[in-house]
Amino acid sequence: MLKKHKTFRSYQEQILFMRERGIEVPDEQAAIESLSTFSYYSLVNLNKHLYGGLDLRHFAGDPSIVDLQLAHMLNMNFYQTVLKGILYVEASFKTKLAYLISRKFGSASRDDIDNARDNYLFRGYYDPRNKQTTGTLRSLRNKLKLLRAPSNIHSYSHHFLTGNRQLPPWIFIHDVEFGLAIQWFNILRKHDQEEVLKKMLWGETGYDDKAPLTEDDEQFFDAALDILRQYRNIIAHGERVFESEITNALPELSLFSILPESVLSQEEYDQGIGRNDPFACLLAIVLFTHEPILMLSFLTELQSQLDFAQLMKETMAPGSLDIHTLLGIPPFTMERLIAISHHRFGELSRAFFNPTRRPEPS
Repeated sequence: MLKKHKTFRSYQEQILFMRERGIEVPDEQAAIESLSTFSYYSLVNLNKHLYGGLDLRHFAGDPSIVDLQLAHMLNMNFYQTVLKGILYVEASFKTKLAYLISRKFGSASRDDIDNARDNYLFRGYYDPRNKQTTGTLRSLRNKLKLLRAPSNIHSYSHHFLTGNRQLPPWIFIHDVEFGLAIQWFNILRKHDQEEVLKKMLWGETGYDDKAPLTEDDEQFFDAALDILRQYRNIIAHGERVFESEITNALPELSLFSILPESVLSQEEYDQGIGRNDPFACLLAIVLFTHEPILMLSFLTELQSQLDFAQLMKETMAPGSLDIHTLLGIPPFTMERLIAISHHRFGELSRAFFNPTRRPEPS
């Protein structure tokens, strides 16, 4: 059976096709510049969900090409800030993981994962019941070998390895992909996993080593980390984020056991808010952030992007959809995220987000 193929269309034909679908194109020269910059696919196909859905040929509401351009540009800008927050969490997770491995298993490695001498990749340190243990350790070993290759000559790790020096976990972890780092965590023995998990949930200095973890804690951690990984990969590849592509979700009981009161209602969760949507991604970021400067910086950047989005909408396309709809987040997003910041950092956070409460400079 022959597969259907798409027909190439010139910019003029693309404009005609857009008009046939109910998209207004008042200025053809400006439209050609837009199509040659963002592409028809980015402007039209990736915005179908905003104007009637994927199954409708005609765009509901008769948007203009400027409306579509605005939606695409604001999404790309906003989610680059979200990506920065995910990278903060990734760095924190990797640092805590490497710290535990270095402290308990040492700072040297060998190619043979069955050799216990000076080898933090020794199979015996990890969970023997996990079927993924051997495969994950081999992947890490192969990653180390790859770093020795000439193709990585500009890598900091490469200089360590080719200088006849061992690559300790706290340096190696920077070259380990987020997904592989999560797999590395997953093959740890349970008590080692719990140490990293507690520090991620309550901070390096805020956790109680003797306090037991609940099943809800573990479920939230696993789901939140996987959601961040999926959002990271989508955004990093320049793609638009659609929650239907996110295969995991924050479990209801686990999420409400972690969240401070009034951050999310049951009714909102039942509507899909905080499950695997962008708001769930943002919740995971702030709940894993225990450094106040990082929290205040991230939330300030998010607010700045929303302010910029509102200004662009008012200037370029005042009749367009509201910015929260364009970005796929609820209107109360910043209010609720700042509430988590207040809960975690108290007076410092309140003073930062309420300039009238800041102390006068001496």
